[in-house]
Amino acid sequence: MSNELIQELCNTPGVPGCEGEIAKIVLREIGDLCLSNFKDPMGNLIFQINEKTPNLPTILIDAHMDEVGFIISHIEENGMLRVIPLGGIDPKLFYGQRLTIWGKKRIEATVAAIPPHISDKNSPNITSVEDCLIDTGINIKKIKEIVSIGDQVTFSTECVIDNNRILSKSLDDRIGVYVLLQTIKKVAKKNLKCNLFASASVQEEMGLRGARIINSRVNPDFSIALEGTVSNDLPGVPLHKKLAKLGDGPEIRISDKYLIADRGFNNYLQRIATKEKIKYQLTAKNAGGTNSTAFQVTGEGSKATVLSVPVRYLHSPSSVCLSRDVSSTINLLAAAILNIQKFKDE
Repeated sequence: MSNELIQELCNTPGVPGCEGEIAKIVLREIGDLCLSNFKDPMGNLIFQINEKTPNLPTILIDAHMDEVGFIISHIEENGMLRVIPLGGIDPKLFYGQRLTIWGKKRIEATVAAIPPHISDKNSPNITSVEDCLIDTGINIKKIKEIVSIGDQVTFSTECVIDNNRILSKSLDDRIGVYVLLQTIKKVAKKNLKCNLFASASVQEEMGLRGARIINSRVNPDFSIALEGTVSNDLPGVPLHKKLAKLGDGPEIRISDKYLIADRGFNNYLQRIATKEKIKYQLTAKNAGGTNSTAFQVTGEGSKATVLSVPVRYLHSPSSVCLSRDVSSTINLLAAAILNIQKFKDE
């Protein structure tokens, strides 16, 4: 594994609509390995890995570049700031957090918190993200020189990798981007029995917006969304609500709120995993959603599924996943691509 690349992906800001710096990393890592690449008007990067051959299946693998975060929406007269969330942010996790504002230069800030000495401990109210104040401690004149409406804001936590675990913000979906990059590096120069395309998509956290326009260009037979998925394997959580578990390998998703994955394609992935002795887990749930939904039902449609790394505490300042689950996901994806000629629609 390349710890440096994971850290770079996680530490680089890229909220929905501001994925440009992540796109530069993606291009740097795999641009020269691909036959061609294209950036569409929304900012999706689409890579054609090999020459397209008639009668071979076309596979699209995708990871979204954006992370949940915020943008500056207002500057108060005293220099304090307000933000709006981009993506699903639990306001309970927001209160009192450190943030990074990516203005003309990087500024660290805090979500203003009332000291416990004077707060109403009996109040059940949770302040919405939009109503919280962001405090830099910098005067209004200086703030206006550095910060503008629309500047992106992220959690300020840095990525830590040690003891075979990864602790970071933005593992949804920078760990999926990492899986995509490392898989392309493994298979790009192989004798592929498919037409392979990859996309690094934008604005997934705002309703799968980028993915909705990719299928019409690629027209895949198969599509796989690469994700960091919810792991709720915590003490006290009922077994049927734990979902994917850290250490049990990649999740092959059967369903979520918007997707019923293609059963034949899932069965194929399970057979490959068994043959390659790769541990995996199946999840069926009625929550969440990924770009796989868009790939399944836009354009001419595709046999779609989701392959995910289990991650605890998604959309928080500090998520956790295991290095061995990341490696297993890369290995399963690479094996699935290299053996796609063995797929049988069942």
